[in-house]
Amino acid sequence: MGNILRRRGYGEAPDSANSKPSPFHGYGVAETATEDGGVAMVSIRPENSGNTQSEDQQDQEDNENEDEDEENPFSPRTKRSVTVKESRKALAVLWYRRIKTGSLTFVIVLFAILFAAKREHEEAVTIVDLEYDAITQWYNGSDGGAYATVTLSGPFVDLSYHNTTVNCSQFLFLCGPIVGTHVPGDCPSHDTDAHVNCEAVQIVDGTNTGKYKKVTRTLSTVSGVNFYIKFFTGYSGGVAFTFSVQEEALSTGGEVALAFLILVLIYLLIGFEIVHRTVAALLGSTFVIAVLSMLNKRPTLETVVSWIDLETVCLLVGMMALVGIFSKTGFFDYAAVKAYKVARGREWPLIILLCGLTAFVSAFLDNVTTILLIVPVTIRLCQVLNLDPRPVLIAEVLFSNIGGTGTAVGDPPNIIIVAHDSIQAAGIGFAEFTAHMFLGIILPIVAAYITVAIMYTCCKYVKWRNNEGESRIAELKREIRMWERAEKTLPTVTGEEKVIRDALKAKTKEVRKKLHDERKLSVQERKMKLQNTLFELEQKYCITDKILLVKSFVVVFVVIILFFLSGVIPNFLGLGWIAIFGAVTLIILSGIKDLEEVMHKIEWSTLLFFAGLFVMMKGLTQLGLLTFIGEKLVQIIKLVPPTDQNLVGIILILWVSAIVSAFIDNIPFVTAMIPVIVELADSQDVCIDLKPMVFALAFGGCLGGNATLIGASANVVCAGIAEQNGYKITFKYFLKIGFPVMVTTVFSAMVYLLVVHIAFGWNITQCNL
Repeated sequence: MGNILRRRGYGEAPDSANSKPSPFHGYGVAETATEDGGVAMVSIRPENSGNTQSEDQQDQEDNENEDEDEENPFSPRTKRSVTVKESRKALAVLWYRRIKTGSLTFVIVLFAILFAAKREHEEAVTIVDLEYDAITQWYNGSDGGAYATVTLSGPFVDLSYHNTTVNCSQFLFLCGPIVGTHVPGDCPSHDTDAHVNCEAVQIVDGTNTGKYKKVTRTLSTVSGVNFYIKFFTGYSGGVAFTFSVQEEALSTGGEVALAFLILVLIYLLIGFEIVHRTVAALLGSTFVIAVLSMLNKRPTLETVVSWIDLETVCLLVGMMALVGIFSKTGFFDYAAVKAYKVARGREWPLIILLCGLTAFVSAFLDNVTTILLIVPVTIRLCQVLNLDPRPVLIAEVLFSNIGGTGTAVGDPPNIIIVAHDSIQAAGIGFAEFTAHMFLGIILPIVAAYITVAIMYTCCKYVKWRNNEGESRIAELKREIRMWERAEKTLPTVTGEEKVIRDALKAKTKEVRKKLHDERKLSVQERKMKLQNTLFELEQKYCITDKILLVKSFVVVFVVIILFFLSGVIPNFLGLGWIAIFGAVTLIILSGIKDLEEVMHKIEWSTLLFFAGLFVMMKGLTQLGLLTFIGEKLVQIIKLVPPTDQNLVGIILILWVSAIVSAFIDNIPFVTAMIPVIVELADSQDVCIDLKPMVFALAFGGCLGGNATLIGASANVVCAGIAEQNGYKITFKYFLKIGFPVMVTTVFSAMVYLLVVHIAFGWNITQCNL
């Protein structure tokens, strides 16, 4: 409880003209400032006016009035009980904050100690030049550890080998301690020999050392036998590569359980708003690094920094700076007034306009860029219309993610899929991928609009003010309820209280008359009022700096063109470089001398959130969580009869990708799933075609991000900009709107995929199993 107490009589005048008169006459009140800036009222003994009364007499009188107090909820004694409850609640909140702070501090200190107690993992890299048809033992280790992770870097594709009937000359095999011997050139198989402890990786070009790629494989250890690795290949030209080995202290299941526990803990912190989402992401990254340290895999500082996707961070910094300078021209206010004119002050034309524009732009630009450009206009427009901008912003970001799904450059997971070597080798290029996805996104857009329309018109948890007239009516109704509540809670004991109550009745009557007059406005009068408002807004909000506006338009236009070219031209500038170059160019052209003004426009908390999220997700990948999900998915598909495997594969990959992407950033998940589905389609013991699985992964990874606030990067950026403007979008609030939209859009995408691939047989080959 605070130290500042202010005491006044219940019958005294309120502190300000806007305050409600105190209904508690004759009793003392102690108002105490709480830590969060609120005020708690604490009841104290009645003030005596010259008459004395012993404590025993007072207690007896209190006991006699106890029954009367229970029947009369407006008695002074009842009011005293209410205020005591409020003070107890404030005290409970204070202790909750102290316990929370103490617990989190203890956990951080504990993990810091565990982190410092372990040495950084030093990766010993070995260079190998393996000849054709030769077995070479290159590594000798200890007899400890549950298993060993081998990281190979060479001209590889991340595919394993699963069938002995296929020519295995394109694979490199690595085997740990095994029972029995192998003849050089033989192809070991997990599926046929349980004693074989071998893995494989496909070779692209053994002589081309300029296309090295890192892949990881896991080998089991044998108790009491020193661990070793033997390499051999049937590739005619041999292969050169490097590898490193990490012997794991914990089993794969144990590491996955720890990763899942960390993920659940962080989502509890974010979902229940125990801490800010940025703090939760930083805590999650700290927990992951500490767990890796305990498992003797403590990463170096350079490694942790490399886990952060600097491309995304630079894109955010550059575009935030661009938008910050652009806003100085008054363009966003001007655009908001024009949209107000087009929508004629109505919300649904406004939503259709903004969501349609957002989805269209997101199909050709990165979602984050689109949101950075659209959100400031939307917030200003909602302020003009006197709307709560949060439902509009959420609808925009949902349609941004849906629209970005329609092309190969609209969403980062799509870019990753199209650029993957195995996907390109399967014949899925930019044009085919875009045509298939663009056609398939039509049904989810319709489903999303219907879902949003139903929720925004029927669900009570989505509330906003409609137009100016309805907003005024709602405000007058709220004011009437406020004065009526004040009147009912005021006892009529003294003459002073009767005067106050009569004043409250008069005020309520006055507001009711205003409400009646407001409702009598005709349609023509409302139109005239709208025109007058529009005229006033056009006079007030106009372009303030036309020269800077022209410069900003030119720079932003060039940046957008370069963004599009980066998605279609190989080895072009990355999005981060383009955004940074654009921001620096506009800073120079605008002649800004005080860079602090530009720095204030950058959402640093959002950038820290992404940094923590990237580190946490990479750490969870190191613990094997994403690989575990992919392996279980493959095992389920193999249990299905061959004739139904494509059907089950589409449904499982689509929904698993959507659900996982709702809680895990879709970029690392899609990156981890691509080798899984490629290997699944490449396997000869299942009837799975690659193209339907690729499109299912793309739909699920992109649309699943709509479910939660941190499911997609655009969601977090939108919430950060809204919070900077005073509108907080909580995890629960976003979940109420985003999750139903995710379900309906993913279901509609599933219908599309099943119709074109299963019913019409697109990209489906005959299976002879």
